Amino acid sequence: MIKEFVDVLIIGAGPAGTMTAAKLAKSGLTVKIVERSHFPRYVIGESLLPQSMAHVEDAGFMPALLERGYQKKIGANFKQGPFQEFFDFSNNYTEGWTWTWQVPRDDFDNVLALEVQKMGVNIEFGTTVTNVNFEPEHPIVQVVDEAGTHKEVQSKFVVDSSGYGRVLANHLDLNEPSSSPVRGTIFAQFKPENGVVEGEENGKVTILVHAEDVWIWFIPFSDGRVSVGFVGNPEVLKSPDGDDETHFLTLLSQNENASQMIEGLTLCMAPKAIHGYSKGIKQLYGKNYVLTGNASEFIDPVFSAGVMFAIESGAVAADLVTKELNGEQVDWEQDYQQHMLSGIDVMRTYIDSWYDGRLKSLFFSVDKPEKIKRQITSVLAGYVWDKSNPFVSRSERTIDLFVELTSGKTETSSA
Repeated sequence: MIKEFVDVLIIGAGPAGTMTAAKLAKSGLTVKIVERSHFPRYVIGESLLPQSMAHVEDAGFMPALLERGYQKKIGANFKQGPFQEFFDFSNNYTEGWTWTWQVPRDDFDNVLALEVQKMGVNIEFGTTVTNVNFEPEHPIVQVVDEAGTHKEVQSKFVVDSSGYGRVLANHLDLNEPSSSPVRGTIFAQFKPENGVVEGEENGKVTILVHAEDVWIWFIPFSDGRVSVGFVGNPEVLKSPDGDDETHFLTLLSQNENASQMIEGLTLCMAPKAIHGYSKGIKQLYGKNYVLTGNASEFIDPVFSAGVMFAIESGAVAADLVTKELNGEQVDWEQDYQQHMLSGIDVMRTYIDSWYDGRLKSLFFSVDKPEKIKRQITSVLAGYVWDKSNPFVSRSERTIDLFVELTSGKTETSSA
């Protein structure tokens, strides 16, 4: 069996893995990534958040990404029947980036992978982890490629960025049921019938309320395509006869706002469905390993936080791994697990209050002071670690307070 030794082995080449790899490579460590699939490959999670942009720049990805000409995202628009509310990231409570991108993830993830390869990181695509052994001082991970070649990769540290694959969670019995309700999604892509549709709306991710427990995303790309998907109650989203395309188009026709938004567009990707996507985890780290991105915990996508948490976890993990391998003391519980969970908990509060109606009431309310809207915008931009923001530090109480103050007062707001 072929044997190899590196400082850090990363499982998975998505945004969490490549962010980790870029920062580790910059610190002089030898890094290897094993990735089960081949790039480019299609995944959802196409709407980024401004909070991630500082990490993207710090890792050295910015020049290559700017060249791609992705759709600039300036904010998030929420609609329910005749009501709508636009949250402009430039009107942000927290100091930081005020814009980001909407990206086709197959292209975006491939660009990040190509850039870390230029940094000297070896990525082996089409390679699957078959076994892990954390008993030795330096962990041993066994892998096999598509040609049937088996390898043992020994490293000082293992980073699991395998996403839905949840490699270490499965091998080390770290999975546990999610605390979130079971939900599903059905999604597709459209393209204009006549060229690229220009307009201010292209710079906004739009969230439509479809039913009490179902919502719709609209994410325009710079090439004219639009990603459209439903999320929520799986009983509503499951096709009764297995025909996902007919069911998807029927659901869209039932929503007046959605029907208007797809006028002049035709399907360019067959609808796909995923049900029961949320996962829980017992712990995010252990001796010589850490879990990042969706390999740690995946929560509902309503506020586009998936890639943001992936990038944050990769950046923070890389800094801590570098310190540990340099002989410095690292408090993984406080500096990683509690850090990540604090942000996840804030976002989960917003997700829960979205589905139970409190946040919709607040979004579409009259008499929302400008400072309050800026603080909400900050959370929607991903700044969920800014404790000076009461919608972060006391998220549940603050939402309840302002819902009570604005109860029953709604009006159509300008987009």
